[in-house]
Amino acid sequence: MKVKEIVKRVRAAIDEQMQNDSDFLGASTDEANLTHVIIDKIGYALLYIIENAPEEKIDSSMLSSFTPAHVTIEAGKPVKFDIPWTILRLMSARLSSWSLSPVPVNEHSQEYLMQQDEYARGSWDRPVSALIYNYTSRTLELYSAKTDQDTIIITCIAKPSIPSVATMEADEETEVAVPSRLEAALIYQIAGLAMVAFREDVASALLGIAKRYLTNDDQQDA
Repeated sequence: MKVKEIVKRVRAAIDEQMQNDSDFLGASTDEANLTHVIIDKIGYALLYIIENAPEEKIDSSMLSSFTPAHVTIEAGKPVKFDIPWTILRLMSARLSSWSLSPVPVNEHSQEYLMQQDEYARGSWDRPVSALIYNYTSRTLELYSAKTDQDTIIITCIAKPSIPSVATMEADEETEVAVPSRLEAALIYQIAGLAMVAFREDVASALLGIAKRYLTNDDQQDA
């Protein structure tokens, strides 16, 4: 989508929620400020929408495969790997010897606590994976390897390349890569964030619409 199209559609989304507020953005300076705020929120909103979209709204074109190298793997042992920040969202992770790709558990779950017991932890025929968040890293833990020759197979969404705010403000023809099935959710997410910046009560309504577009299949495009 071009920046000018995003701005136009976000303004339309705001207008439809502000029909009874004729005093909103009456001055030209406020109009300019709104455009700046809209453009400033594009990057934040796009990352949020992609990270939180349900799997059924993730198009295959968004996915990529990743096989990390130089990871120590020992048969019968857990495998640990720090996920690079170039990966925005982890969709699945498995070892090559596994027949299943389990959904990663979190560090606060009972299943994760069981992985600390070598007799109770997951194995290649009943695998368990865990995703651990730290302040400076995200660690993927896989329980457990069948052979020393196992490899890690990851399906993920790479962090998209988003033009800088300065670039988007300087050229409204700048393209922003937006997944087509997430366009409507993105428009309302940006609109809601913009209204938060202006301290408008309508912000919560717009963010609510964005959530419905993100999670419901029966919503039409904005």
